[in-house]
Amino acid sequence: MFRVVLLLLWLLSLSIDLVTAQSVSARSQDYLFITNVADVRALWVNPAGLALVPEASIIGELTFERLDGDLRVEQYAIGLNSRGVSLGYQRSRLVGEKPLGILSSGFGFPFRGGSIGVALSRYRQDSTQSYGADFGLIYVPSVAVQLGLAVRHLGRPTVRGADLPVTTIGAAQMTLSVMQLTWETAAAERLEPDSSGFDFTHRAGVRLALLKQLPVVLIGAVDLGSNVRIDRLNLGFSIGGTRQLTSIGSAVQRNNAPVFEHFSATFVAVQPLSGRSF
Repeated sequence: MFRVVLLLLWLLSLSIDLVTAQSVSARSQDYLFITNVADVRALWVNPAGLALVPEASIIGELTFERLDGDLRVEQYAIGLNSRGVSLGYQRSRLVGEKPLGILSSGFGFPFRGGSIGVALSRYRQDSTQSYGADFGLIYVPSVAVQLGLAVRHLGRPTVRGADLPVTTIGAAQMTLSVMQLTWETAAAERLEPDSSGFDFTHRAGVRLALLKQLPVVLIGAVDLGSNVRIDRLNLGFSIGGTRQLTSIGSAVQRNNAPVFEHFSATFVAVQPLSGRSF
């Protein structure tokens, strides 16, 4: 099964489309989905995950970008969560522009069979600042299935001189023994004066657990455009249980070959708590 997964990801990488825009979204959104996050990273992915399980967690994350052959720090993030109350800060260093800082607070609330949550964010770049909100829902109908819904950029915060479109995301996740499969579809509103409707994108992911004695998980996620061609391939691994290190590399196509241009290292420490969240 392990070889089959690697072969599938390699074949997918052959059809990666070129992506040139520098991302300002949280790195966690590249390899996590709105259904499979249940610690402090839910603040940036799906705030419902802040209260999915009773826990306290902290995060430290560094993302590097390969630029002209050199590696530079592109983004860093820190945050904490305790029983569904979370606070985090993310800073993106943009080439040729002032850095963008995003200060976020999140609140999650459990219910029988799932959780809901909201995150409020202040976006600041130079002297310009704006505000936005995210809403999320996770529902667990069975042990093997999780469903998720998230709405991002409520209030249309301004980033790099442009409003971020309100984006609605739906996802389904299935766990099969040591493998977890996820599919996610996003609909972003069109803000152009001469256009209306939505732009659809998709994401697919797989997580494969390798060892029980030393928890090691292989991670693969692909970003798909509206034509279901791959825009970006994210590959990596996580190691550890309550003290977890995750390393991810992201590839785009350069000269008809996939090239890894973004790398990240994320440390998350989780303390399970008794009782229900919040």
